[in-house]
Formats: sequence, structure tokens, C-alpha cells
Amino acid sequence: MEKKIQPEGSLLAQFLTGIEALPIEVTDALLKYARDEDERNVINMYTPALKNQFKELSSYISQQSTKASGRAMENVEQFLRISSPNLLMSSVGIALPSIQSVVGKLGIAGLFQEIKKILKKVLELVGLRLPEWINPLLLLIDEIINIFLGGESAKMRNALSEMEQNYLAELTQLAKLEKATRELNYDESDDDL
Repeated sequence: MEKKIQPEGSLLAQFLTGIEALPIEVTDALLKYARDEDERNVINMYTPALKNQFKELSSYISQQSTKASGRAMENVEQFLRISSPNLLMSSVGIALPSIQSVVGKLGIAGLFQEIKKILKKVLELVGLRLPEWINPLLLLIDEIINIFLGGESAKMRNALSEMEQNYLAELTQLAKLEKATRELNYDESDDDL
């Protein structure tokens, strides 16, 4: 079987490049606006792992996409065109100067949550059964982001925790909706017979 390489200008290639750059941009801003040496030390401690997690996810998706059918890749491109993650990531610079405010931190945490949803959907569209390690990895990424953004503020940590709980509840409801939709579509196709 011939390996397919994603064209450099494809939305998937742009998305994968963007997810590798995202943690770099955010951690650079966090370091720039850090209040003291302790905060910088914590950011520097977690930054290499966070950058590597996104780099490896990007590499994994790129490798898996070479095994996908042409139709699957068309679906990926269409999904990325409509969901617009590349626009979201290219606009992160607008929020970075506000990274010290509660609204700025919640916005950046929200961006990471949206990107994680898109990552999972891209893997599904490529035709993969989601690997068992994907959810624990995404949870680890959340925890690191929350450590970065929560800092000394109990109020901020609580807000991020609540946001994470809402995100997980949303994913659960989305999975139920997708299952019900599949079952409904299956029942309708049986009626056609």
C-alpha cells in the first residue's frame, strides 16, 4: 500500500503545525508575565513535557493519517475547514497579553479544551478507534495547563476545575448524542429495506 503524505498546505498539516506551536506561545507568554522566580521555575519545570506531548500527538496523527482513505482525509479537511481550529490558534496572540486576568486565563484554558475536542474528532475521522492512552494524556495536558493558569489563586483553580468538570460532562453528553444519532440512522436504514 502506498503511503500518502499530507500536502504541506492541507488544513491537517497546518493544524498539526499549529498544535506544536500553541504550547510554545502560551508558555512563552506565561514566562513573560510571571510574577516571580518561583512561578517561572514551575512553568519551566512543566514546559518541556507539555511541548513534547503536543509534538508527539502531532506526529502520531500525521503518521496515522497516512493510513487513512482518501474519503476519510476529505472528511478531515472538511471538518477542519468548518471547525476552524487554525483560525483559533492563529488568534491566540490576541489573548496572551491578558494571560494574567481571570478572563484571559479562562479563554486560554477554553482554547486548549476546544483543540483537544478537535484532536479527538480528527483521530476518529482518520478512521482510528481512539487509543486507550488518549484520554489520560488529554487529562494530563489539562492538569498542566491548570497548574500554569491557576497559580496562587484558589479562586482561579476552582474556576478552572469547574470548567474542566463542565468540559467532561459536555463530552459525555456529546458521546450519548453521537450514539443515539448512529442508532437512529441505523434504524432508518433498516426501514429502507
